[in-house]
Amino acid sequence: MKIEVRFRGIESTEAFRDHTVRRVHVHLSRFAGEVTAVVVRLADVNGPKGGLDKRCQITVRGPRLGSATLDETSADAYAALDRALERIGRSAGRELALARWSRRTGLSLRRAS
Repeated sequence: MKIEVRFRGIESTEAFRDHTVRRVHVHLSRFAGEVTAVVVRLADVNGPKGGLDKRCQITVRGPRLGSATLDETSADAYAALDRALERIGRSAGRELALARWSRRTGLSLRRAS
């Protein structure tokens, strides 16, 4: 799994980058062969004004997942990161379970476009 971490408007410390990589592994390592790339973008939306402005955007890619993106905003960058990883982990689990079910039964629960 390739993990890329990007910062915009937030101090890019080695400790924060290491924390981010560790947390990605904790939440997504169970999808070992299914998740090939993870991009984590952490940004301070309002700059130094303060408030609920730390945004974490996570994009997960994989052969059966396709590409899934999720945003989470919080006053604290660590909290936004952890919450976003929890949500994307659950979402990836649901998508992969649905893909396994569809393959096994030959049916699809997805709506026709």
